[in-house]
Amino acid sequence: PLTTRSHLLRGVPLLELVVALAARGGLAAAAYPSYRSQMQRARIGEGMNALADSRARMEQYFLNNRSYASGPCGTSETVGAFTLVCSTAPTATAYTITATGSALANGFVFTIDEKGTQRTTGVPSGWGTVPTGGYPCWIRRQGDSC
Repeated sequence: PLTTRSHLLRGVPLLELVVALAARGGLAAAAYPSYRSQMQRARIGEGMNALADSRARMEQYFLNNRSYASGPCGTSETVGAFTLVCSTAPTATAYTITATGSALANGFVFTIDEKGTQRTTGVPSGWGTVPTGGYPCWIRRQGDSC
């Protein structure tokens, strides 16, 4: 039969609307932790890339000056959700760059040194306890280990 105009104007029954909204809300609630985890991992990747870039600049500086002292990691720099700085003043033969997270990366602390040694020295609560001296790698996901 033909659909009449009055049939089209009746609308959606309230119960159907409530069920549909509840289903969407449930899906959103289930998806949010996964979305947040993916965004957090993306920010962690930004910090790791920034550390690798900073190390490359330090190595280039060493090639040009035969010393790390007064190299480019002496000043603080913010890349994405991470602030990078040398944890101590670089010497002629050594440095350690530290990346400290904020916002979605809050609680993460990563380091790299002149030997290329990567360490995770801080993770947010719920990610476990960092061993003394840190993990001898960069932890990228909750539950990861070296």
